[in-house]
Amino acid sequence: MGAKRVAAAAGAAALVYVALSGRLSSAPGDAAAEVLRRERRREDEEDEACRKGEERWPERAPASWREAMAVTARTAGFAYAETLGKWPIGDIAFGINHYMRIQGNLQHEYTGSGCVPLEGPGVRKELIGLLRYLRLCMFFSKKPYEVFLEFGGYGHSDILIRKSKSKLMKPAFTVVRDESTKCFLLFIRGATSTKDRLTAATAAEVPFHHSVLQDGRKPNLVAGHAHCGMVAAARWIADQAIPCLSKAVEQFPDYRVKIIGHSMGAGIAAILTYMLREDNKLSSSSCIAFGPAACMTWDLAESGKDFITTVVNRNDIVPSFGKASAALLRKEVMASSWAPDLQEQIQQTRILGFVNNSMNFMRSHIPFVSNAGSKGADVNVLLSDTPMDELNLSANAHATVQKHSALSCLSSVAANGQTLEALMNPTQGMDIPALMPTYAGTGQNTDKSTTAGETAPCSSEKVNCLKSDAGESGQEEKATDQEHMEQLLKSLRSMAMPSHPHQLYPPGRIMHMVVLPSLEERSTGIQRDQGDVVAIYQTPRSMYGKIRLARSMIRDHYMPRYIETMEMLIEKLAEDDRDGTTGQLG
Repeated sequence: MGAKRVAAAAGAAALVYVALSGRLSSAPGDAAAEVLRRERRREDEEDEACRKGEERWPERAPASWREAMAVTARTAGFAYAETLGKWPIGDIAFGINHYMRIQGNLQHEYTGSGCVPLEGPGVRKELIGLLRYLRLCMFFSKKPYEVFLEFGGYGHSDILIRKSKSKLMKPAFTVVRDESTKCFLLFIRGATSTKDRLTAATAAEVPFHHSVLQDGRKPNLVAGHAHCGMVAAARWIADQAIPCLSKAVEQFPDYRVKIIGHSMGAGIAAILTYMLREDNKLSSSSCIAFGPAACMTWDLAESGKDFITTVVNRNDIVPSFGKASAALLRKEVMASSWAPDLQEQIQQTRILGFVNNSMNFMRSHIPFVSNAGSKGADVNVLLSDTPMDELNLSANAHATVQKHSALSCLSSVAANGQTLEALMNPTQGMDIPALMPTYAGTGQNTDKSTTAGETAPCSSEKVNCLKSDAGESGQEEKATDQEHMEQLLKSLRSMAMPSHPHQLYPPGRIMHMVVLPSLEERSTGIQRDQGDVVAIYQTPRSMYGKIRLARSMIRDHYMPRYIETMEMLIEKLAEDDRDGTTGQLG
């Protein structure tokens, strides 16, 4: 009986402990259940990735030179696949320039509906503080460290951490104590070296989760995806900085932590802020991001509006540049008719005109050059024009295509608008009998494409040969064709369709500085910097899902350009305050 009572008492104590720990574990430092849940989620995602046959990208900085070499090689392949691997050379050389010219300057879109103008003395005071942080960030990134200390008025006793040399996914950063603002300032350098640029180029999306605290209660978990290289860099900085900052905050309890960065450093700063805020002692950390890269998905970016301030300058392209937005831009550029514009430029240039005339001479005298379609179509050539992320054929499907010569006319499927999605989902009015005329290359299909003025995907001799073969074999040939088509569709359906890239956005509350030409400049077309209209707006995040091309989209990203626009804004707001005061006195 005594043993039973002891066991019952122990069980009751365990139940009480579990119940109380569930209520009292609201502090992030004691959230063991949250950590277990997060680890379980990560394991599930790893298992899902393994099932899909995908290799996970690293979420931490490489610990050895072998890991660094492996990440570098994979990043190089990823960067090539997302640029030259997808963009035709003509679109890069001529299409972007032509599309930029027909698109015009779209900076006025940041002043449209949904954009809130920011005015008044409070905004001017905030901009003055932001300008000081931006100058400190520029001095840390571009000047010797002693010059940075002198400009900020810091002594060597104010330095908490100094990491001046950057490595792959290990950016340079420093932590200083700023007595004037009662803050510990953590500055992160942007992409200034080759290793930093490799970190920025590791732009694959990895899962990232953040616990949002709500009035000291149990945190809500916000899940999403973020930039791989920046997540790994933020975790490395967090491992270095959290112990030091925790001790500093204990010593100076009235100080706050503020993380500041520009470009890649701004994206890392935003992700690092999420990590620091999960620590109970650093839960008041905030971030100022100047021209941050698009680094996280929508929900994560929205959850940081209360503690992350993003500042964007004019036509800066970096905050809206990502895999998804670049894919959208590629479609728009390829859809634009830049060939006639290029032809006009060629005629106006002597050297290019000579090359063009030589090519025309070759086409008129060499049959193969004049008619590229006269050569028998090879399946590898036909499939090479299709991006691998849109048509990822297995070895069995590829063998099935090569098994029957009629499938060399597969380009006629694309000409008739039958996409891979229609093949993969036959329930949408696209069954195998409906595909057979195109698959077999019948005369009806060929006549339609020729009448429409399109280039026949196969030569006329091959089409006639297919006609005669179909007439001789009859029902047996049709049955064989249908069998091959069923085998092809079965192989295609067995492949997992590639997942679309996640749309990444700049984090937090977004303040966009806009400089528009004056009405006189718009009417005359003469550019005068003195007549520019400068303003600042709080813009919706949805505007940064699209890349807006402009001549100054690279130049506007640099920190001196940010400083110039910010100084213009402060001056303009000061004039507005003076005019308002004069009007009241009058």
